Amino acid sequence: MAKRKEQPPEEGSPAWMATFSDLMNLLLCFFVLLFASSTMDEGKIQKIAASFDNITFNVLNDGSVSLVDGDFLSGGVSQVPDVSSILSEAGKNIEGSTGEESISSHTDAELLSDEEIQDEYEQRGEEQSEMMYDEVVQMAESYTIDTIIEIDYNEQYVELDLNGSILFDSGDADVRDDSKLFLQKIASILVKYKYNTIEIEGHTDNVPISTSQFENNLQLSAERARSVYEYIITQENFIEENIKIAGYGDKQPVASNATEEGRAKNRRVVIKIYNKQNSN
Repeated sequence: MAKRKEQPPEEGSPAWMATFSDLMNLLLCFFVLLFASSTMDEGKIQKIAASFDNITFNVLNDGSVSLVDGDFLSGGVSQVPDVSSILSEAGKNIEGSTGEESISSHTDAELLSDEEIQDEYEQRGEEQSEMMYDEVVQMAESYTIDTIIEIDYNEQYVELDLNGSILFDSGDADVRDDSKLFLQKIASILVKYKYNTIEIEGHTDNVPISTSQFENNLQLSAERARSVYEYIITQENFIEENIKIAGYGDKQPVASNATEEGRAKNRRVVIKIYNKQNSN
C-alpha cells in the first residue's frame, strides 16, 4: 500500500501568532493609558467635578438648554444673566469639600473671587468703551463738531453732551432750524452703533417753569429728549427699539445752579452709546 504524501508546512508564522500580537499591542496601549492617567493632577480633576455639583443643566425641546435660572440658550446664541454667581457657587463647592487638602490649596490661586470677576467685567467694558470713544472723537473731528460737544466714556458707555442752548430756544422743546445740520452730523455718528443701546436724556437747570405747554422742568426735559430722538431717526436707518429716551429735569446737575454759567451747563441733552457688553 502506497504511503500518503506529506504536505509541506505553510510559509510564515502560524495564524495564532497574529492574534497573540494584537492582544499584546492592546495590553501595551492599556498600560500606557494607565500610566498617563496616573500622572494627571487629581486636584484639578476633582475641582472641575465639584464645580458642577449644584449647577443644573436641563435639556429642553428644540435643542434649548436652561442654565440655573437664566435665559434659554438656543440657535447657537447664549446669554447667561449672572456668570459671577455660577462661578462663585462653584468656588463655594470646592472650598466646602473635606478630606482633599490638594483642592483647597489651589482654590485661592486658581479661582477668581466675585470682586475679581467684577473687576475683569468692568475692565473689558472699559476697553470696549475706550475703543468707541476714539472712533466717536475721530468722527466728531471730521464733522468739525468736536469743539461744541463734550465726549467722555466709562466702563458702560460713551457719552455725548450737547448744550441745550444750541438745540432749543429758552423754554421750548422744538429743535431750532439752525441746529438741524448739527443733529444730522450727530445722527451720522450714532448710526454706526445702531445695534447698541442708545439713550437720549434731557436735563434742565433748577429755575422753575410753568407754562401752558409745560407744567414743570421734568416735562420740558422729557419733551426735549423726544424731539432730538424724533429728528435723529429721520436722518439715518436706526433700529428704533434700541433707542431709549428719558427726562430728568434738574435732578442730575453737572454744575452749580447758583450761577448763570452753571445753569447753562445743566441745560443739556446727553446721548449715551452703550458698549456691546452693556447693551440690552
